[in-house]
Amino acid sequence: MSTSHIGGMEIEPPRDRLIERRVYFVEAAGFTFQFASLGQLPEALGYFEQRVHPSSRQPGVVLEHYWQRWFERLPQWLFEEPRRVRVVSALSRALQAFGRGVDKHAVQGT
Repeated sequence: MSTSHIGGMEIEPPRDRLIERRVYFVEAAGFTFQFASLGQLPEALGYFEQRVHPSSRQPGVVLEHYWQRWFERLPQWLFEEPRRVRVVSALSRALQAFGRGVDKHAVQGT
């Protein structure tokens, strides 16, 4: 999520094979979110909690099809009100489940 490259952030294995590296998946409204860290989950939740988003235009960026932030690449149907509410609900449940250390690698949303 913190990158503007198409395909997102590449998940690299840790240097030490004894260190566990996790990737978190959350399915909501027919879309699967992938998070490389738990720190990305609150950022996505905060973005989807907003009903109206400010303009995403940035001054000085002329190659917008090459330089897009994570939320600009999401399908627009996710922001329709019924789906947005389901996404917020699923991300909230995932944040609670992953934050408590529940050993689930995916949280299903409705």
